Amino acid sequence: MSSLTPTRCVSLEGHASTILGEAAGTLITCISGCVWVTRYGDPRDVILHAGSSFEVDGPGTVVMTAHHGARLHIHPCGQPRPGTSGGLAGFLRGLLRKPFRPRWQSAARRLAGGSMHEC
Repeated sequence: MSSLTPTRCVSLEGHASTILGEAAGTLITCISGCVWVTRYGDPRDVILHAGSSFEVDGPGTVVMTAHHGARLHIHPCGQPRPGTSGGLAGFLRGLLRKPFRPRWQSAARRLAGGSMHEC
């Protein structure tokens, strides 16, 4: 994605997918629903629920798949992001936006029977 690409809203129906090519630095925010985010070459999987975000922290193609449907905001690298500012306050807000370790979430889902029924 180019830094000149505007922020966009993506709506996915249940079990629908979309792909972001070379999305390093892109911020994906789940507005409603539940979406599974995975990146080619990255062993992590991330599940985003309404209100959570994930910043793509490396190169590679990103695939996003909705469980029962989802609405997402895609903020490309280099675009101003809502609620961000420099300094310590911006750094702390950035930490709060990141999801918990995806590997732990995957293990917890497997132990719970592998379902995403909470989405």
